[in-house]
Amino acid sequence: MPIDDDALRREAKRRVEARNGFYWYLVVCLVVWGILTFVWWMNGGGYFWPAWAMLGMGIALVFTAAAAFLPGAGRPSDDRIEREYRKLKGETDAGQP
Repeated sequence: MPIDDDALRREAKRRVEARNGFYWYLVVCLVVWGILTFVWWMNGGGYFWPAWAMLGMGIALVFTAAAAFLPGAGRPSDDRIEREYRKLKGETDAGQP
């Protein structure tokens, strides 16, 4: 089935927004990690406790990157969209209300 120009434009917009979201989250991670490392350093170092926040944020960063850059990631299938549409309309799977 050929994809119309509007569908391509919507997909391009979704991809650009996902990538922009990733880059903004990357900036947030770097700033927070820098602040936490600075606080750790100002308190004399020792056990590097900022690693726990870095680990948690890093895991989220990996998932954000996957949704932004992997083909098809973050995009639901047409079948799932159709099922959700029918559910919102009040139809059952058989097409009857």
